[in-house]
Amino acid sequence: MKTICRRILSVSLAAAMALTALSGCSESKPSSSGAVSGAPESSAQSQAGKKDELVVAISSDVSTLEPMVQSGQAIRLIKTCLYRGLMAYQADGKIGTEIADSYEIGSDNKTYTFQIKKNAKFHDGSDITAEDVKFSLERILDESVGATFRSDFVNVLDKVEAVDAKTVKITLKQPCAPFLDYLTLPESVIVSKAWCESHKNDLNASPMGSGPYTFTSWDKGREIVLTAFPDFYKPGKPETKSIRFVITPDATTRANALQTGDADLIDYVAAKDITAMEKDDSYKVYVSEAPFMCLQFNVKSGPLANPKVRQAIAYAVDRQGVINTAFMGRGTQIFGFPTQKGENGYDGKYDNYFSFDQEKAKALLKEAGYPDGFKIKVLSSSTYDMHKQTAIVVQDSLKKIGIDAEVELPDWSTRIERSNKGDYEILVSGTAGNIVDMDWTTNYFESGEPRMNSSAWFSDAEIDSLLKEGRTTIDAAKRQEIYDKLRKRVLDLSPFVFINYREQAFASSNKVEGFANLPGVLTYNSGLTLEDTFVTE
Repeated sequence: MKTICRRILSVSLAAAMALTALSGCSESKPSSSGAVSGAPESSAQSQAGKKDELVVAISSDVSTLEPMVQSGQAIRLIKTCLYRGLMAYQADGKIGTEIADSYEIGSDNKTYTFQIKKNAKFHDGSDITAEDVKFSLERILDESVGATFRSDFVNVLDKVEAVDAKTVKITLKQPCAPFLDYLTLPESVIVSKAWCESHKNDLNASPMGSGPYTFTSWDKGREIVLTAFPDFYKPGKPETKSIRFVITPDATTRANALQTGDADLIDYVAAKDITAMEKDDSYKVYVSEAPFMCLQFNVKSGPLANPKVRQAIAYAVDRQGVINTAFMGRGTQIFGFPTQKGENGYDGKYDNYFSFDQEKAKALLKEAGYPDGFKIKVLSSSTYDMHKQTAIVVQDSLKKIGIDAEVELPDWSTRIERSNKGDYEILVSGTAGNIVDMDWTTNYFESGEPRMNSSAWFSDAEIDSLLKEGRTTIDAAKRQEIYDKLRKRVLDLSPFVFINYREQAFASSNKVEGFANLPGVLTYNSGLTLEDTFVTE
């Protein structure tokens, strides 16, 4: 009987912990052939029956290897092999230590003291020190770096002090309930102060971290090769001598590479391929549902500056049509806010805030002063079929209420660049919260310059106040009340239109062991388990 690791999990910690059940079905091993010259011979790596190389076919070209910039899930797979932070969500869905050995939280809930692992080293052989931690957190605040989660740390970080070589003290401006979650972000990694200073702070051109693999080569547009780091702080890890990430944007080509044995593991498996592979004993399929498809609006000017227009679009979009067309019928419609059971304040109250009602949509457009509709552009991408097909269904839905939408389909790198700058009118997005805590909404709804996960130039004082209150409140019951108000306010203003939950799937040959697709929103952190992944001979 085929082993299918199908996880339809919520983003709650309770559900996250259920990932331990994966130990019986989603273990995977690195695959591929060919030893890397000079690769370390750890006890784990030298065991008979394991291949020396794991080949991963990834869905997106590499726009940047700068570790503090989030450039998509596919590139996170590479970066989490190269870099680690103080903390990380582990394969069981719980927060655990990485570079940190232990930590203490002060009674004021503002002071965090971390002890760094004595055996934690960078790839150049130097010890990781408190000065490196201080430098790294301050580097996140440096506007010139362009760190994706800079605003999160600007909101809460007061100062970082190196107490001694292996002790760092972090003081916050005020209590921050999700601060440890911030430190788990794959972009909150620790980098070498000395290396950055000697390489013009350019970690895209000169990547060097402390993860289980070291950077070996980058054939741009084709592949990136990493080699096992012999002094990684986890004894016996990683399990494979090298990983080769082959850039394979086309979903069918990725699936074919797995079928022919040219790849051992692939990301972003198309819905049609999930269904087929689940029926074939030759493959393991790893599925998590929690990422969601949505529309983000540029609310700076024009029709989309009016909340009634945005609400009209929320009523107009044929969500089941998106699921049927872009996801082969696999997915769950979202008519409210994308929170699930177990998240702060979730009670299901706003699950059906909207409905599929195109007459209601037309009425709202008329109230907003656009009875005959208007012309608009929808930015999507040709790289991922699910994004392209979602855009086409949205285009058809808008046409039926009088909105003439032109679909733009650049490659993924261009789409990311434009979304980060707010260079769009309507943006098709497939995303999820970056942390389990409901403070993930800060990155989406807080006022400020456009960024990857926010609607461009959206600003609301009440939402900003609720986000801050939720972040700085420690009491769980009070936080539930705050996030209940937040969801209602966001739905009223509709800077986003939430469409459907979708499956985030990986697939591998049945010879792969150790890999796990983390549950819910943590699926985007699944690259952390590549240190455990290997291919049997």
